[in-house]
This record gives sequence, structure tokens and C-alpha cells, in this order.
Amino acid sequence: MQKYDFQNNIGFIVNKTAKAFVKALESELREKVGVTVGQWKVMVMLINQDGLTQKEIAERLELEGPTIIPIIDKMEKDDLVVRKVDPSDRRNNKIYRTEKANELWNDMLKCATKVRQVSLKDIPEVNIDITKKALEHIYQNLRNQFDVGCSVNTNNSLSDSRAGIIHYTSTASTAAIRSGKIEEKLRLQKGKNLSEINTTG
Repeated sequence: MQKYDFQNNIGFIVNKTAKAFVKALESELREKVGVTVGQWKVMVMLINQDGLTQKEIAERLELEGPTIIPIIDKMEKDDLVVRKVDPSDRRNNKIYRTEKANELWNDMLKCATKVRQVSLKDIPEVNIDITKKALEHIYQNLRNQFDVGCSVNTNNSLSDSRAGIIHYTSTASTAAIRSGKIEEKLRLQKGKNLSEINTTG
């Protein structure tokens, strides 16, 4: 009977690497900031666009809606987010970052950046670009042939949703730090809030 060398299979290697990313980032975030990978991923979505609904967050993370509820519940309990009724559709709640979450964001970025830097040590940038393009091509091939998307986690935890973790760790951290756009966005938002208080008080 023919053996199958699964350890050299690209799928096995990608999955193994993604698990390592998750474990490393989870460890850094818990130790340095006190949040989970699941909470980090929700924060990434809200930094990109504050005031999303739970459904919108779940869709952008390619998760089932009920999966994200306990994550947001815990974040609300820890004063990282607040739920506000959508004035255009009172059946929905919109999720907003709190001041505490904004203050912790830079520390979260440092954790993600450290994991990325360690993971890519001694690997030329050109090789990283080739790898990303190859993985995207593999994903599109599978999606076109088998009509598959990113895996959906039904374990009420985002910490095992590994498919997107490399993307979040690399793009959300380094792009934000290099450009400073997120920090500037937070400063502008803070100034806007203060202005509103001054004009309405």
C-alpha cells in the first residue's frame, strides 16, 4: 500500500504554521495586554471601521454569527467595546471601541509586530511576497474547484480560527506602524470627541 507523506504536504505545512502563529500571538497578547487572539481580531475589524454590527464582524472574519457573541460579551464586560442600538434598525446593535480599547491598541500592535518579526527572521522580503502570492493562488484554486471558503469555527472561540491569523498579524501590525494611520485616526477621533463635548456642553 502506498504511503502518503503528509508532513511535506503544503496543506499540512500551512496549517502547522498557522497554529504556531496563533499560539505565539495568543501567548504575547495574554501576557502583555490581557486579551485573546479572538478579541484582537475583533479589534482589528473595529479599528478598520468602528460601529460594525455583530453580523458584519462575523462576516468579515468569515465566521458564523453565534460564534462571535461570547467574544463580544467578554469584551463588553472588560470595557473594551460597547453595544449601541442601530438607530436605522433597532433590531441590530452596533459595536464600538471604548477609550480603554484605544489605549491598549498600541500594545496589541507591538505583540503582533513581535510575532511577525520573529516568524520572518532571516527570510528575504522577496521570498515573503512570493509565499503570500503562492498561498493566495492556492486558495483561489481550491475555492474555484471545490467551492470552499475559509473554515468556519463553531467552538465559540476565535482562538482556533487560524486561517486569517497570518494576514492579521502581518498587515494590521506593520502597515499600521509604518504609516501611523491608525494612531493618527485615534488622535483625530479623540479630538473630535473633545470638540463635541465643548460645543454641546
